[in-house]
Amino acid sequence: MRHASTRAAATSRNRIAAAVIAALCTSWTAALQADVVPQVAALLRDARLGEVSGMALSARTPQRLWVHNDSGAPADVFAIGLDGRVQARLRIAAPKPVDWEDMAAFTLDGKPYLLLADTGDNGGVRKRSELLIVEEPDVEAGAGEQELHAAPAWRIAFRYADGPHDVEAVAVDAASETVLLMTKRTDPPQLWSLPLRPGTSQEVVATRLGTLAVPDEATPATDFQRRLQPGRPTAASLGRDGRRIAVLSYASVWLYRRDDGDSWAQALARAPQMFPLGLLVQAEAVALDTAGNRVFVTGERWPAPLLRIDLPPTP
Repeated sequence: MRHASTRAAATSRNRIAAAVIAALCTSWTAALQADVVPQVAALLRDARLGEVSGMALSARTPQRLWVHNDSGAPADVFAIGLDGRVQARLRIAAPKPVDWEDMAAFTLDGKPYLLLADTGDNGGVRKRSELLIVEEPDVEAGAGEQELHAAPAWRIAFRYADGPHDVEAVAVDAASETVLLMTKRTDPPQLWSLPLRPGTSQEVVATRLGTLAVPDEATPATDFQRRLQPGRPTAASLGRDGRRIAVLSYASVWLYRRDDGDSWAQALARAPQMFPLGLLVQAEAVALDTAGNRVFVTGERWPAPLLRIDLPPTP
């Protein structure tokens, strides 16, 4: 009976996976009209990845992604391969997050780090938000799933000068030691910044830099639009070359480019390239790869596809 139930469970999971892929393929009619079409790189089948809201490409290897779940989950981060399989679980010695919404990977002083953004605020009531930084551990390849532990290297407690904001899109510019934050519920989205190493344990006040140029996205179906409105940043990822930044919305990826002499405020104020996703349910996590020529996207519903967008060459 045990073998029969195991087979039944496996069959059920396979049927769910097939249904998800079929639904995605059916719903990409709009995306197929674009020059660049998202590909399904993998499927996140592990039930522990039930509400992925943050993702970053490892600073150690381009073959690994780090992901975390949304609010209500413990302070755990998972390493996954590009095949979607969990390679490691990183347990962080920190209180349960209020609302982790994004993450970033970066290298500073020769060390790789992960930044976890506890910046979600759906009700606009938080008096302070927090960024938590841990050193990225080395995951032994081919050793099976590993259980890892880490303590925060440092924290950044902060607030916004004009009151609370819901922020789900955060990126790190390690060259300038700056954290970029993009508001979700302002029209247009606002761009704020923080020092990556503020040098104080006191609360820091974020600096407003400007606003984002939002592309004209295709309006989703009525039911979809009611829940997940277009034009709202849900994640961000900055390329290691410091030239491009990918911003995710529920409907597409916006790719901004910074030219020589530009600030990020200037770059994000110009209209971006837009890459439609089709109907990916609640797209909340994005990672721009090291070379800046691929974007990975996933979302909050299980099992969620891991999409790959192969970007056109930079002019």
